[in-house]
Amino acid sequence: MQIIIFSLIILAVLIYLILKIKKSFTKKDVISFFAIIAIILAAITYYNKVQKDKIPNLFKANYMQEKNIQIQKLTLTQVNIEDLSSTRAVYDFLYIINKNGKDFVCEAKNVEVQKIEDEYVFKKYTEKCRLK
Repeated sequence: MQIIIFSLIILAVLIYLILKIKKSFTKKDVISFFAIIAIILAAITYYNKVQKDKIPNLFKANYMQEKNIQIQKLTLTQVNIEDLSSTRAVYDFLYIINKNGKDFVCEAKNVEVQKIEDEYVFKKYTEKCRLK
């Protein structure tokens, strides 16, 4: 987020300098330029949100497939610092499930997630559950 704000400040300074040098910009040109910038920012924000929700949604789907129990709520924390060239990440998952009519709070620690091209693979993990 700080990078985006810094980039916007630099962009605003560049626009100001261009407007001072060249006086032939119309109001329509400036409005269309800012509209394009707003659309680009909205697209970047949407893409970041989708990427942020990708791992939790995949974990929910994996859990449903393996245990045939749906996760009601899920929180995750990344344990390791991910390298840009790394294909693996380690997460701690904390989630609530409903099993046999009772709510359980479960925790899966050090779940290793490997990324292979565009697919994520979860290694075997152990979970600890307690009654809510």
